[in-house]
Formats: sequence, structure tokens, C-alpha cells
Amino acid sequence: MTLSASLAALDDAVDAAAALDLDTSRARRVLADARHRLGFEGSAYVLALVGGTGVGKSSLLNALAGGVVSAASARRPTTGSPVAWVAESAREETAPLLGWLDVRDVRDHHNEAFADVAILDLPDVDSTTPENRARVDELLPRVDAVVWVADPEKYRDAVLHDEYLRRWAPRLARQLVVLNKADRIGADAERLREHLTATLHAEGIENAAVAVTSATRDGDAGELRKWIVDSIEAKRVIAERVAAELQDASLDLAARAGVLQDAKPLLTAEERARVLADVTREAAAIVDLVGLERQAVAATRLAARPRGAGPFGLVTTFLYKATGRDRVVADPEGYLRRWRERGTLARAAEPIRILVGDLLPRVPSAARGAIASLIDAEALRARLTAAIDAAVATRTADVRAPTSVVWSAIGALQYVVTAALLFAGLWIAAVFLLHAPFASVDVPVLGPIPTPLLVLASLLLAGFLLARLLGAHAGLLGRRWARRLRADLSRELEQRLRDVLFSRLDTIDAARKRIAGARSTIELGAAGRD
Repeated sequence: MTLSASLAALDDAVDAAAALDLDTSRARRVLADARHRLGFEGSAYVLALVGGTGVGKSSLLNALAGGVVSAASARRPTTGSPVAWVAESAREETAPLLGWLDVRDVRDHHNEAFADVAILDLPDVDSTTPENRARVDELLPRVDAVVWVADPEKYRDAVLHDEYLRRWAPRLARQLVVLNKADRIGADAERLREHLTATLHAEGIENAAVAVTSATRDGDAGELRKWIVDSIEAKRVIAERVAAELQDASLDLAARAGVLQDAKPLLTAEERARVLADVTREAAAIVDLVGLERQAVAATRLAARPRGAGPFGLVTTFLYKATGRDRVVADPEGYLRRWRERGTLARAAEPIRILVGDLLPRVPSAARGAIASLIDAEALRARLTAAIDAAVATRTADVRAPTSVVWSAIGALQYVVTAALLFAGLWIAAVFLLHAPFASVDVPVLGPIPTPLLVLASLLLAGFLLARLLGAHAGLLGRRWARRLRADLSRELEQRLRDVLFSRLDTIDAARKRIAGARSTIELGAAGRD
């Protein structure tokens, strides 16, 4: 796998990390440095000599050069300024690279054994001048290989081990630890080599060999010389260094995203279903779906009156609307839109708060901010409100009570009954006022009853039965409609709430998966170069 694939993978991981509110400054710097480093022409790689005061870095460089390249003393005259030792044949092609490193003190040589390497003698890591250490920290991310220089007195120095070796060793593909000034300890040199090797392994540093040198006697820098001029290809050193830095940056992002082991979703399907059900139930209670059903039934009956209650239905419908009673008891759309008047969203938000409270300890501290934002009180209330409003708006876009031809038939019969009642009333008036003749009908128990009265009673009974039939039919249609409204709104509420509850979590899960995938891609690429 090519370095370009690894660069693209880390680029994607950086983009994904933004969804987790992770600090990506280091990864972005690694990407920028990697692209700059790979963009330079030439094959020479950069090797830095790094160590504390008086360990002999400059003496080692002088021993390699066979003359004075960098002044060796406890108080360096080039304080804070690294010295570069470069083959004269590579001076021109390495100039842009050294310019990028801001290394201005360049000494050239004619030893072609070191033609593929530019060696930097860096300031002391334990210098009392803060600028010296800052210069080392600035250069280390950009060099291709490192020789860590120690001596018998400082080989276990805390600054070197704790602040440099442990931090940088995992990010360097090519490095060597040199135990310098071996002439001072004589036969104990091998014992110290073994002890230093064991110390490095105990610290988890297993990719750095240990060499023993003595720059004070000619030829005693042989192990270092051999390691540098060993038949390793310079371009491979550069590629491996870039790959190691990309790998470490991806590992850092993966650790802070909590995907070192796996990138499984933060919530199981069961946890999602339980929380969604709890929130939907509480939201439905605020919307009041039972009240919605009552409103729907009343609205259907109100719609039936002008069509099925005859002329009196028109009057009662007018009165309902004139007094505003229809908007109070028979307006399902308005009732839904006034849902805020019936309670707060505190109970609906509680299941989410509990969920996030359980979830936070399961993720690294760096990623907790993104998850904690899910329960920001104002933002959560706004999301829940928007979800309920969207569900209500969708289901009230065309809320019209159902109708039926049965109502028209009943209404026609009511008009007939009304006309007959008018006739019966005139008949009775004629009997009492004009003494018109009338017949009687014998009714069991009651005896003879005047025919006009019997007709009037029969018509009133027919009107009552027709009204009851209209009410029963309208109620049946209204209850069916109400159940559909309630079911549709429940489904819409659940869908809208699922979106606002889990869309952010889905984004977080997707980001974690991308970071884990990028890390896997980069590690496969690194393994392929081994």
C-alpha cells in the first residue's frame, strides 16, 4: 500500500475527528510535514544526533568526519543553532530540505560513504536555555532518523528517557541509542549496553538498538559509522519515517476516539429501542393523543350536523361556530398545535439524560464533550420541540373530518320529517282554533287519541331516531378516523424523535468507524513496507 493511501486515510480520520470535537492540530501538522517532506527532490535522508549536555554529540560527529565539524564543549558556541554535515555532492539538492528545517549552519564534506545522509548536530535537550530544547522539539517531527546519544553518567537520564525516548521512539522507524564515552568504563561497557537495552525494553522501546562508542579515540565510533552507512536505501528511511509518524498520529486519534479495540456503535439496538420508546411515550403524553381522539370524534359529529340534522342542524352548527365552541372541543388540528400548553418536555428529556450519563464513562475523556453535548438543556429542548412540531405539522397538513352519503340520506329524511311536523302543527292548530273535524285512533291502555296528536308524536319520534342514527354513524366514523390520526401521529412522532435522538450519535459512530478504518489502513500500509 502506498504512502498516498496512508495520507488519504489520515486525512479522512482528521475530518472524522471533527465530529467528535477532538483536537486534530497534531494530526494536521503530521499531514502537512509528511507532504512537505515527500515533496522534496533528492534521496538524502536527515539524521539527527540528540542528547544532553556533555554526552559527546559534537565529538561523535567530528569522529565521523575525521575533523572538526561542530565545536565540542560543555558550553556550545552555536547555542540553539543545529549544525548540518552534508556531502558536497548533495549540497544543492538538500538545500531546500534544510531550508524547510531552518538549518542555516551547513558544513559539507567529500566522503561519499555519507552521500545519502544529512547529519544534524542538535542543541542539548537538557539545556538551561529554553530556546535550545524548543529547537529540538521543533525539529524532531521533521527529521527522518535519530541517534540518541548518552554517556555512562546520563544513560538513564530522566529527561532523555521520559520526555524524549518514550515519546518519540514509537514514532521513529530508524533510530539508534549510542552509549558514548565507553573508554571511561572499560570492561563494563558491555554490561552497561545490556543494562541500557533491558531498560529500553522495560519502557516498551524495542525498535532501538544500542551501540557503544568512544569518540575520543580514532575508530571507536565504528558501530555508529556502520549503522549509518549500512546498505539501507535513503528513500526507504524517509518513507518509513513518514509512515511511522502517520501511524502514531492515527493511533493517537484512535485512542482519543475510543476505538483502539473496536468501533462498535456506542448504543446497542436494544438500548436505542428502549430510549426511543420512553421518549416517544412521554412526548405522546404531552401531545395528548387521547384528547386528540375526543377532538376528532367531536369534529366528525360537528361535520355531520349540517348535512344530516335537517334545518335544525344548520342552526346548531352556526351557534357552535359563532360561540367558538367548535375550536375548543372539535378542532383536532388546533388541539395538536397547542400541545405546548399541556406540559413541559422535562420528562421526555429524562431518558436521554440517563442514557448519556451511563454512556460517558464508557468513552475516553477526549470524546466525552461531543457526547455530553447531546444533553445540553437548551439544545435538547429545541431538538425535541422541533421533532414534535414537525410530526404535528406533517399530520395536520390536511386534517379533514370524514363524510358519508348516509348523512345526506338521513338529512333528506329529516327535512321530510320537519315538513311533516309543520303540517301536523297546522292540523292541530286548525282543530283547536277552527274546530275542524278530526278522527281518533284507539291506542291500547291510553284509549282514543286524536289523529293529529298521534301523527305529531310519531314524527317527533322519527326525528329523534334519525338524530340518534346520525350521531351513532358519525361517532363510528369519527372513532375510526381518530384511531388513524393517533396511529399516524404516533408513527410520525417516533420517526422524528429517532432522527433527533440518534442522528448525532449516528454521526459520532460513523466518525469513530472512519477513524478506526483509517488506523487499520495506515497500519496495513506500514506492515506492507516491513
